Amino acid sequence: MGAGSVSVHHFRSYEDAAVAAYAARLRAISSPLVGEPRAWQQCELQARRIFADCAESLALGRTTVTDSQIAEVVDLGAIRVQQSIHLTHSVRAGVILFDTVLEYLLKSIEDMGEKDSGRVSGYTVAVRALQQGIGRRLEVGSIAYDSFMLGRVREVHEQGHRKLAREIHDQVGNSLSLAMRQLELYEVELGRQGGDMPPTVQAAQAAILETLARTRELVTELRRPSVSGCLEEAINQFVASMGDSVAPVRVWVRGLDEWIPQSVSEELFIMVRECLRNAFRHAEAGNIVVHIDIAPHEIQTEIIDDGLGFDTARTRAGGRANGLTGLQERADLVAGTLHIDSARGRGTHVTIWIPIKEGHGVR
Repeated sequence: MGAGSVSVHHFRSYEDAAVAAYAARLRAISSPLVGEPRAWQQCELQARRIFADCAESLALGRTTVTDSQIAEVVDLGAIRVQQSIHLTHSVRAGVILFDTVLEYLLKSIEDMGEKDSGRVSGYTVAVRALQQGIGRRLEVGSIAYDSFMLGRVREVHEQGHRKLAREIHDQVGNSLSLAMRQLELYEVELGRQGGDMPPTVQAAQAAILETLARTRELVTELRRPSVSGCLEEAINQFVASMGDSVAPVRVWVRGLDEWIPQSVSEELFIMVRECLRNAFRHAEAGNIVVHIDIAPHEIQTEIIDDGLGFDTARTRAGGRANGLTGLQERADLVAGTLHIDSARGRGTHVTIWIPIKEGHGVR
């Protein structure tokens, strides 16, 4: 049973006064939430909705929080960033709103003279609605705020990559092309004189060609946008960018991309890309398979080729394991595991396992 229709009506009569007190207390701490008209409009709307939930809880005798209204707060996180209002201001405002509404709830009890423990206990549902309404709004808003900020960071990161790609293309790429052109002219001149290119010059020419190819690959990768939602599409785009000269690759992804946090998706893509690049360069494989199984709690990934294979122990001992070390470091970054099974003549099988923490897979 609720606190009574008279009590509910009396409490609702304090709504305007409570909102005015809330605004005054925000002004007292120079909160930007009350100084910027649009921000205050949003704060007032949420305050009135929370007040209404408290009154509804009083009427019904049970805690009631309108979930659909809380879902709307998702957009406020991004709006706060655009308004240059830090998340801490929202937290402070939440504390002030709690104290303000609670004060008027207690005042309502005193005004109505409700000293009976049974009737006063009915107000506890309103206090719970107040706490849950503010707490859940802050939680949803903070997640949205963080997501928007991470998006900004990724955008700046990608801009830096594109700038670096331009510098590499314009400076390193052009210098290598010029060096290659000089060697070609030297070769033509030698041909006119009836001479042959010395082996050392031929080796230099081959090294420049290889470096040019690597430079083009690097520029392409730096200009590639981040994984924006479809891991399978990103992998297929990378394979397509390598041209028709590479081994055929079959990619299977089972599960929903939405289950993977964006940062984990980025790291997994980079690891798969590195495995594919190694297979393209060294394996001489006839077929390559990428299988990714996404579950709400984990990701299992396999990259398999039927190429030459290699001795993993000798590669590490010989100081040529930079690529393997990089893969292991990326696996460690996402609290995952990496296993490479390979031997000369029987291909390579890479297994990557990554856990997904509960609640971290929502994008």
